[in-house]
Amino acid sequence: MQVQITGASDLVDRFEELLAMHGVSIPVHASTGSDMLPLWRILNTIRTGFAGTPDDMRMEYTAGLAVHDLTAKVMAVEDHPDFPTLIPHLRMLAQGAVHLTQEPPADADAYNKLVEVYWATLLMAKGTRVLLDHPKNSKGDNPDVIALDGGQPARAYAFKTVRSPHTQNLLDHIVKGVDQIERCPAPEGIVAFNLTPRLLGAGLWPEDGFFADWRQPAVYTIGKLTGMISDVLKDNGQTAIDNVFAGKKAVGSILCVAFIPTVAKNPETGNAVVMPLKVATLVNLVVDRPPSAEMRAEIEAANHTMQTALG
Repeated sequence: MQVQITGASDLVDRFEELLAMHGVSIPVHASTGSDMLPLWRILNTIRTGFAGTPDDMRMEYTAGLAVHDLTAKVMAVEDHPDFPTLIPHLRMLAQGAVHLTQEPPADADAYNKLVEVYWATLLMAKGTRVLLDHPKNSKGDNPDVIALDGGQPARAYAFKTVRSPHTQNLLDHIVKGVDQIERCPAPEGIVAFNLTPRLLGAGLWPEDGFFADWRQPAVYTIGKLTGMISDVLKDNGQTAIDNVFAGKKAVGSILCVAFIPTVAKNPETGNAVVMPLKVATLVNLVVDRPPSAEMRAEIEAANHTMQTALG
């Protein structure tokens, strides 16, 4: 789906107003240079007669699309009863990254928390009540997002942002996530990886070119994510992986998410269009420990909201 820059800029303005109501401001961050202005820079350039290609404004489009996407998800749930639980996370935006498609800064706390608040908004958009682990007071021993059923913890999501290319690092994150799920009050949980940092150099924004169909980079991304998780199994063996999950509440699948800008041909005009590629896919590690029907439906609904809620 396409996003008009003017409308996106208006939405971001309303987002900043909403944050200000809760005492949150988004200044330019000293180390990352992140702010909420990329959409306005794009709009101003277009209004003054920009005749270049998306490559000429790669950084602005990358940041602008991602900022807009986060904004749309948060604004869609501003009336949800659990919206106040998002505020401590959103307050961290002033301390670090404000979008998920940039290289994580050295002090990556705020970046890591973005994917948690993002996923929480996807669940909230369907009316689900959630528990969100506090970004500062957390001891790191609870899953980050817990979906409630009838006021009771039901499904836990233990998110990990992964940068390292080594399978041992992935396995360590899996073990930690399974342990967090085991300690939490929910009867079921899933380890979830934000693998965006692993894909930032994967060529999903072709140099001096574009994909003929947006589904091409989507299929490529799912293949890359599946391969990363499959390599953990390949390097450690099925028995070792089975032992990690044996007798635990964590399901034997990994939820993989990624947020990558790409350029593909508009099917109506034939022109290159910059678009945010957002992927949420399940990769199975243990055959006999699948997610419940409720969890699978919840993830599918969240993925649908991820693709369609654009403000």
